[in-house]
Amino acid sequence: MRKLDLRSQPCSRSSVVAAVLGCVLLAGVAACGSRRDDRAGTVNTACATAAPGVTQDGINLGLLYSGSGFGSDPSTLFRAGIDARPDEQNAKGGMNGRKITYSFRDDESVPELNLVAGRDLAEHGNVLSILQFSVAPSGSAALLEQQGVPAVEGVIPDPGEHRNVFGYSRPLSQLPVSSGWGEFIAAKGGKRAVTISVELSAATTTLAGISAQSLRAAGVDVVTNLQVPAGAFDAARFAQQLRAAGADSLIAFVPAQTYYQIVAGARAAGVNLTVALGNLATYDRSALDLVGAAAAGAYSFLDYAPFELNTAAHRRFLAAMAAYSPQAASVPDGSTLIGWITTDLLLEGIKAAGLCPTRASVLTGLRAQTHYDAGGLLPAPIDLSKGMGNIAPCYDYVQVNKAGTGFDPVAPAPGCGHVLPASG
Repeated sequence: MRKLDLRSQPCSRSSVVAAVLGCVLLAGVAACGSRRDDRAGTVNTACATAAPGVTQDGINLGLLYSGSGFGSDPSTLFRAGIDARPDEQNAKGGMNGRKITYSFRDDESVPELNLVAGRDLAEHGNVLSILQFSVAPSGSAALLEQQGVPAVEGVIPDPGEHRNVFGYSRPLSQLPVSSGWGEFIAAKGGKRAVTISVELSAATTTLAGISAQSLRAAGVDVVTNLQVPAGAFDAARFAQQLRAAGADSLIAFVPAQTYYQIVAGARAAGVNLTVALGNLATYDRSALDLVGAAAAGAYSFLDYAPFELNTAAHRRFLAAMAAYSPQAASVPDGSTLIGWITTDLLLEGIKAAGLCPTRASVLTGLRAQTHYDAGGLLPAPIDLSKGMGNIAPCYDYVQVNKAGTGFDPVAPAPGCGHVLPASG
């Protein structure tokens, strides 16, 4: 089993080599000269204008992530997905003969350190573009935008419009609000809902408020917001709060283990919930296993196609994980898939930037993605040409099966809401 290399230099091992098939020349890209090398289907390219992170033989990217503190485990899985997607493509010949490496920095979940790490990568790390999986991206956001560094993010907690930031789905807290969550709960019979967030968490409180707007727009009465502690949790006491609220449904922006404790605790206390809907993180078999059948019927929403669909795109992903990131291949995980999709999107932007990519042409290449679906892994294709806020709010939904041993996809899929009129 291979361990992740935690050094902060450009990585040369095969696990972090990335490549893209073919190239599309865009107007304004620097003039290039190219030659075939000994490997079939590859082209080494000598570019007239040097760009950060680009040489005749390689392209260096940056990875900025929260690898310690809150959220450290998901970041490790995200990196496994980053490793697998590039290696798969590299095995097919690489990008025009160039080997892609990456340098990585850990911001320890602190915005100030995110700024330091982002500046180091942008100004001294010699990187073309940046992949980011951080809970504190606001630290470096302005600097990266000012310097024109393309950033593709696996999670976008701050939906503020930055022209250099891209992702594969509409940010959850993007305004104006989407109708989707409310419509889903209403369609399943919910009439009186509570929203649930984590104490002292501004992000989850914001999401709870956004979901309340979605619920009200669908005709669901929002009776209150309940909060859970970030640490030890008394499910029985919380069930009494649910009973007192008189709610028949809930939407929760809490960790997966807490979500399933809430559902199981409500059932044990005889609280009749018609609909329980969990956030992206609750699509988690290990957390579900802790309560099993006591959480049967609970729902989660996803911004990627669930593994249970077992599409050709999923099989391709799983094969690549087994070949290139075996340390994370035993149990399919959403964070790993997010790492794969995020890297794939950046590679598509670099591919569209042509034989001689620059930061500016990669930005143009990313904006040129008008029908991107990660090879079939997204609920619906996205259009990045008009900015992140204009991505259609589409989700797939899953439901815990009767035995509490896994998830069943919910039909029809995907569920695409619409953007509600701006309030105020």
